Amino acid sequence: MSITIVTHFHAAPGQVDVLVERLAEGRKRMRAAEGCESFYLLRDEDDPRALAFLQLWASHEAHDTAFAERIVQTGHLDKVLAVIDEPIVQHTYQVMS
Repeated sequence: MSITIVTHFHAAPGQVDVLVERLAEGRKRMRAAEGCESFYLLRDEDDPRALAFLQLWASHEAHDTAFAERIVQTGHLDKVLAVIDEPIVQHTYQVMS
């Protein structure tokens, strides 16, 4: 079953450009993974330090495998965590239609 994942990030002061670069790199890595159907990087119109990923995946398993191999194991997640000032918030939704 397809899933949609929405992940929110908030850049530390002075780190928004670095965060954008790191999120764009992570997006590139994940988009190339099997099971990734779409993957967008978004910026909040009201808070330029607030960014989000909007992802559509063929399954939880496809996302989890790609995230572990392409983001966690490569150390990329640690680089993202170094430039944010709020916890990452992520919600997963099942596609209903």
